[in-house]
Amino acid sequence: MLAPHPLGYHTRALLLAVSMALIPAAFAQPAPTPPDNPPTQGQQGGSGGPPQNQPAPTDGTTGQGQMPPALAGIAENGEAIDPKAMEALKKMGEYLASMKMLMFKARIFADVVLENEQKLLIGGKVTYMAMPPNQLRVDLTTDSITRRFLHAGNKFTMIAPRNGYFAEMQATEPTAQVLSKAAKEYGIEVPFADLLEWGRKPDAWAGIKEGFLVNSPMINGQRTKHWAFRSENLDWEIWIKVGDQPLPLRISTVNTRDPAKPRFLATLKWMKAKPEAAKKFIANTEKLKQIPFKKAEPNKKEASQ
Repeated sequence: MLAPHPLGYHTRALLLAVSMALIPAAFAQPAPTPPDNPPTQGQQGGSGGPPQNQPAPTDGTTGQGQMPPALAGIAENGEAIDPKAMEALKKMGEYLASMKMLMFKARIFADVVLENEQKLLIGGKVTYMAMPPNQLRVDLTTDSITRRFLHAGNKFTMIAPRNGYFAEMQATEPTAQVLSKAAKEYGIEVPFADLLEWGRKPDAWAGIKEGFLVNSPMINGQRTKHWAFRSENLDWEIWIKVGDQPLPLRISTVNTRDPAKPRFLATLKWMKAKPEAAKKFIANTEKLKQIPFKKAEPNKKEASQ
C-alpha cells in the first residue's frame, strides 16, 4: 500500500494530479514509495554554537566544522533511534485510537515527478472525517481535480463531482482493510489512510531505522515537537502537538527510493467532532454516471528498479 499505483481509467494528466494525494499507509514499513512535496520550514536544533566574539557560521555547523547532533541525524544519546521518539509515536497513536471521530482539514503539497525527472509542485486541500472502524469521508481538491472517497459500512465509493461520475464496490471490512484493498488492487490511494492504523496496528512503526528530535516549533499557534525518522526508502517527519492531546499537526515524507527524492507535505488543522457529521458519510450519487473500478497495472518505473 506504500507504492503509488496508476489508475487505469484516468488520463495521464489526471494521474499526475491525483498522485499528490498519496501518503504512505504505514510510514515505517520497509518499502514505501509515496509522493511528497517541497522542503519544510527551516530546521533548527542541536546544542553548541560558534566561539565567542566570532560571527555565527552559515554552513549549518556548530562553528567547529561539526553538525549539531539533531541536524546530523543522531539522537542526543548517540543512538540511531531515540527512545523518546518512539515513545512520542506511541502516545500519539494511543490518542488517535481513543478518538471516536477524527476530523481535520489539511493543506497539502507534493512533488510529482515526470518521466523526464522534472518535478511539478501540486497543491491541494483535504477535509477528513472518520469514525472507526467502518465510516470514512475524505474530500480532496487539488490544483486540477476534485475527488471524494467514502466508506459507509458496506460500500466504498469514489466520486469525481466535476466529471459527473462515480465508482463503487462492496466493502464490508473495516475501513483500514478496505483502503488497503483499494490501493493494492485498484491503485487508489486515499489521503491519510495511515491514521486509521496508528495506535491500532501493532506493527505500525516496524522498520524504523533512525529517529530523533529536531526542535519544538509553533504550528498555527500551537507548540509541537518536530521528530524526524528514517526507514528503508523513506525519510519522514512528524510534528506532534505538545500536551495532553498529542495530535499530528504536520507530516512530511521524502521518497528516497526515487532519485528525484520527491517530498509530500501536509499541515493539519484538527476540528471538534460534531454529531451531525455522521450524515455526511452517505454517498450521494444521484445524477452521476457509474463506471467500474479498473485493476491497477504494474508501475513500470518501480518494477525496473
